[in-house]
Amino acid sequence: TLASASRDKTVILWDVTTGKPLGEPLAGHRDWVYRVAFSHDGKTLASASWDKTVILWDVAARKPLGEPLARHEEAVTGVAFSPDGRTLASASMDKTVILWDVAARKPLGEPLTEDNEVVFGLAFSPDGKTLASASMGWTVILWDVTTGRLLGRPLAGHKGWVYSVTFSPDGKTLASVSRDGTAILWDVALESWQGRACHVANRNLSCEEWRNYMGERPYRKVCDNLRAPEPKCS
Repeated sequence: TLASASRDKTVILWDVTTGKPLGEPLAGHRDWVYRVAFSHDGKTLASASWDKTVILWDVAARKPLGEPLARHEEAVTGVAFSPDGRTLASASMDKTVILWDVAARKPLGEPLTEDNEVVFGLAFSPDGKTLASASMGWTVILWDVTTGRLLGRPLAGHKGWVYSVTFSPDGKTLASVSRDGTAILWDVALESWQGRACHVANRNLSCEEWRNYMGERPYRKVCDNLRAPEPKCS
């Protein structure tokens, strides 16, 4: 099944074998629908709209699962489910990203706002620990899903708005697509980041640097031939 979003305020589900719509359009938004995303089990569909809301749809029943998710202050421009389907990320023209508890239909903590740019596309890593956001600021941001903190510096290389991002199945490569007409493949493997850090700094990360770049992951020595910080990080 394929889902399409439209300026006519509806979502259409398509039979990809026959190329025909599966029933009537899904209607519920009050403005044009910008993005859609299926949960990984295909049972739930999220639609992001310029009416500032996200609607979760029961795909089989073709009905909304409760009231729309309404916390954004501007148009919602991106949605993505975590691999386990328990968390939904939504992005908005209000320059925030909200993580939602799908079952409780409530935000998980405060919105992610440190990037301070309009976000278009979102993607979870295969393990669900990292969220990538595509920014109008020409960059891609990596977030620690557990802490809501940025992981390192923005990935900069595009010369225009970044519209979409997606991880490879092994989570080691991230692809980004931009208005500048290019696609960039980023090496986001943890081992690669660690190797570059060791080469540039010629030392292990300090406790503060580890927290800034690696979030709440337990500290460990990554440069085998170099000293670890003293005292040990908790």
